[in-house]
Amino acid sequence: MEISETDKLGARLYAMEFRLAELDQERHQMQIRVDQLQTQFDDARMAELMGEDANAASAEIGPELERSRGSLEKQQAVIDQVKQIRRKARGEYTMRRWKERQDARRREGTG
Repeated sequence: MEISETDKLGARLYAMEFRLAELDQERHQMQIRVDQLQTQFDDARMAELMGEDANAASAEIGPELERSRGSLEKQQAVIDQVKQIRRKARGEYTMRRWKERQDARRREGTG
């Protein structure tokens, strides 16, 4: 038995949904990391303003915070790209299914 192109596309859509869920989970974890770093950075800056010696801490946290923000932006760009590909694939899948149903109705009407 041969697998139809529509079924292959349906399987591809399923795989995309699964991958999108993974990417979203990774993005969520990265967002938590950015939030934690931002809190640490803000605490270190506040400590500096209060006269405590926290300059080294904010100097270490700042670059890591910026790297994490950059990673978060890249992750979101990948998610947006996958969503765009998924949207196109869904449209194609819907059209193929519709055509298959139309063909089946025609065959039933003539047969």
